[in-house]
Amino acid sequence: MKYLIIVCLISNVMWSQKLDSHLWNDRVIIISADETNSKLAESQFNVLQAERDKLKDRKIVIYKCIRDNCIFYNGKEDSKTIKINASIKGFETILIGLDGGQKFKSKKLEKPSTFFNLIETMPMRQEELKNQKKRND
Repeated sequence: MKYLIIVCLISNVMWSQKLDSHLWNDRVIIISADETNSKLAESQFNVLQAERDKLKDRKIVIYKCIRDNCIFYNGKEDSKTIKINASIKGFETILIGLDGGQKFKSKKLEKPSTFFNLIETMPMRQEELKNQKKRND
């Protein structure tokens, strides 16, 4: 149900299954754009990808979707291309939390700190930090 919003935006059964595989494992950033806004999507992807260590630390994976192609990036392996049936219009970036809920949505280019700062305030992230601290002590 929580992915219903995303499935409606970029719908296709295979796409939904891809997102479901991240539930409780990864936070997901979906960057979507039509052809007209593809450069904006590339820019958003590039500024996020430049923060590899911070993405990995926060368990963030990225889907960059332009028209009917999505590139999946997880920072651990080579990017993968996924074909989807979509009618993307405009430009949008969405953050999905570990629980599958939409946490943030924007129609403009965002700084990586926008996502990282938001994630730092989330209860599950606070728990992750607490557990990291215990392991380091």
